[in-house]
Amino acid sequence: MNIQEAKEEIKRTVEAYTARTAAGAFRIPVKRQRPILLIGPPGIGKTAIMEQIARECGLGLVSYTMTHHTRQSAIGLPVLEEREFEGETYTVTAYTMSEIIASVYEQMESSGIGEGILFLDEINCVSETLMPAMLQFLQYKTFGSHRLPEGWVIVAAGNPFVYNRSVREFDTVTLDRVKRMDVEPDLEVWKRYAIREGLHPAVLSFLELRPEYFYVMEAGRKGFVTGRGWEDLSEMLLTLEELRLPVEEILFGQYLQEKETARAFAFYYRLYEKWSRQLRPEGILQGKYGGKRQKEYQDLPKLPFDERLCIVWLLMRRLSRMAEDLEDQGSLAESLEFFTEGLKRNGETGGETLVRACFEALDRRRKGIQVRRDCGLLESGAEEREKRFFEAAFDCVEQVKRGQDIRIFESRVKREKAKAGERRKELAAALGNVIGFVRGAFGEGQELVILLTDLLEHPGTERVMREELSEEYAKAEAFLNTDSREEALRRRVLEEKTV
Repeated sequence: MNIQEAKEEIKRTVEAYTARTAAGAFRIPVKRQRPILLIGPPGIGKTAIMEQIARECGLGLVSYTMTHHTRQSAIGLPVLEEREFEGETYTVTAYTMSEIIASVYEQMESSGIGEGILFLDEINCVSETLMPAMLQFLQYKTFGSHRLPEGWVIVAAGNPFVYNRSVREFDTVTLDRVKRMDVEPDLEVWKRYAIREGLHPAVLSFLELRPEYFYVMEAGRKGFVTGRGWEDLSEMLLTLEELRLPVEEILFGQYLQEKETARAFAFYYRLYEKWSRQLRPEGILQGKYGGKRQKEYQDLPKLPFDERLCIVWLLMRRLSRMAEDLEDQGSLAESLEFFTEGLKRNGETGGETLVRACFEALDRRRKGIQVRRDCGLLESGAEEREKRFFEAAFDCVEQVKRGQDIRIFESRVKREKAKAGERRKELAAALGNVIGFVRGAFGEGQELVILLTDLLEHPGTERVMREELSEEYAKAEAFLNTDSREEALRRRVLEEKTV
């Protein structure tokens, strides 16, 4: 299965394991709740999906990489205790609580969330002395004499032997007590995730062109490339470009640790840099691609396919940024409106009582954010959105201190909603302009297929197209659903690569 299928299966399993009867008992008894064992190559997103599952299901999450643990830290340290048996006092050995079990209880206490996921990564790479304790934990959910709290699901992950020669095979007795899932790399699934996360367009377009370089890890081949490597390289490229720092050749091999892949991507990135300087996408987004530049745009179909793909993804990057800005603005307006409605429900209208109520509510929100952060439930970009919300809220509070009342909050909500509406219109217009440009410049070929596919994969651009450009949206769906279009696209891509 691919990582998305594994994620959905784990979510279903967690939901089934935590489901209770009307009397409060677990529908599946704890002893029948098999730990989930996720086996797959490194860097395909096993850890990332655990964070997503916890966020989406509202569960706690405690993660450990087991290669860092000794037997003592996992099961606890021995201590001597005096106990009485049949009237006689004896000195016996007991154990302190396992660091792992203690972390679960600590998170339950700090978050107030009673159910969650204990994620144990690289479980089949533990030391020889720890392996018996790990097998016992998988079978009985106990470390020493300390049991994992009810409502917590064990998910363990490991790499197959072919990727890591230090792994230890589980015996049949253990495997018969776990729910095993084998996961393989899948570019299409990873690409959908990458589009949503806003990975660098050079990475996305390169892998569209050369999918064989997505995951390189073969026996006898020096070096390797993983999805994690592409994601981390993307983050570095985006940051260097934002800071206007040079991207040196040596950078690519630091993340893509296979020479052929690093060399191929380095060449492609220089093409991307060239078109990022020459294209001037702002005019295209605004529908201004005629006049003096008309001849230059007419020459675009004559370019090699990899350069045409650069152009499409440069435009896609600008559209996705606009969609993210719209989402941030909409989130700010919604948060302020929810905050204002809460104040009004409590009857706060102005003066010192309103100021005091604001500070109390903001303090509760800040503590809630900290809990979500500690539990790994804070979504990507949430920190920056919360910062903007607090700045806007404190600005309103300062105006209340100077004599304003609750209406200052209501006025701010209207302004932020109006800004969101403006950005929505700008994005809708830009979407229509870019689609029209690509169709006009390249016709209804693979460039348009790639653009429309990725616009419909990105939740922000898809939503605006569906709601604001209903005709264009319907045309896009019909165009992409044409029989054998995808197969024709693949053939043309292979032809271009051969040339």
